Amino acid sequence: MMKRKNILCLLFLMMFSGMLWAESGVLSYLEGRVTLEKPGGPQMSAEIGDTLVSGDTLYTDSKSFAEVALTSGSTLSIKEGSVFNFGEIVDSDSSSGKRGFFRVLLGNVSFKFKNLLHEPEIGTPLSVLAVRGTDFTVYTSPDGASLTVVSDGLVEVSSGGQTTLLAADQGVEVSAGLGLGETFDARKGFVRYDAFVKQALSRLEENPVLVIEAYTEQLENYIEEGKYFLDSFDTNMVELRAVKGKVPEIREKEGDEAALIYIGDSLGPLQERGFELNGNYRYHFISALFLRRYVISSIYIRMRTLYLSEPDNPGWLAFAEAYGDFINLYEQRLIPLLEDEDL
Repeated sequence: MMKRKNILCLLFLMMFSGMLWAESGVLSYLEGRVTLEKPGGPQMSAEIGDTLVSGDTLYTDSKSFAEVALTSGSTLSIKEGSVFNFGEIVDSDSSSGKRGFFRVLLGNVSFKFKNLLHEPEIGTPLSVLAVRGTDFTVYTSPDGASLTVVSDGLVEVSSGGQTTLLAADQGVEVSAGLGLGETFDARKGFVRYDAFVKQALSRLEENPVLVIEAYTEQLENYIEEGKYFLDSFDTNMVELRAVKGKVPEIREKEGDEAALIYIGDSLGPLQERGFELNGNYRYHFISALFLRRYVISSIYIRMRTLYLSEPDNPGWLAFAEAYGDFINLYEQRLIPLLEDEDL
């Protein structure tokens, strides 16, 4: 009996090893103070040679810099004052067709990809980039606005149901309340991150309520889409348990070979779909968490400081009300969906 169980366990490992294998990254160079945070763990000082895996987050302080080398040969350059999350690093040689994704939550990150067979998606608080290019830079300001500049290849930028395709020496900006901007001529070396941030924060101060309301709508979308995938995951698990329960009977009546065929034909697709659905609902819930942690908190601090001496200012009161709506939605609907290690 133990031998049969070992055979079945080994088959599961062989069946899904290609799908579960995740490419890792290595911190190949750093300057200044760079901090690494593992999921559910404390922040620690990063060191050259550190292995970076799915879920890790890197923080670069002022006058600091980090470079990450992926096993595929691709490189990521994370400039000062950045927050970069390795949402999922997928093996570029995987036959699963699964794509990885990274998040530029704050700052300035340049990407150089060698293998575009399974190019990842790049997320910012307001946009998603489908990578078809080999060399491009993503800038994210403290209010969540983003700027993408392509040096080589093509990058598709999507936000709020709109999409634009950038070629070499082109750029586009995405901001809350305004959505996807017009494509413009741009070169990476001529784009100033500080000027972009100054302009983005100026827009925020002109109409902070519009910005918060746009993020509240996005938070609701994250929650609704995440719940859809979570419900689908739960349904899939019920089916998986029912199918798995038939394995002993088939093995007893028809033998190990028939049981293995049944697992491959029936259990395999369900388990693969389960992994996919789990990744999808976690992506949406974690994106919502990061929206609150890195964008909304930054906006609140900026506006609170701006109106510190004017607590009865109508502008502050309107912002505070809109901010309260966001927080209520976050606490009442998202928090129950998160895992303890997320918080």
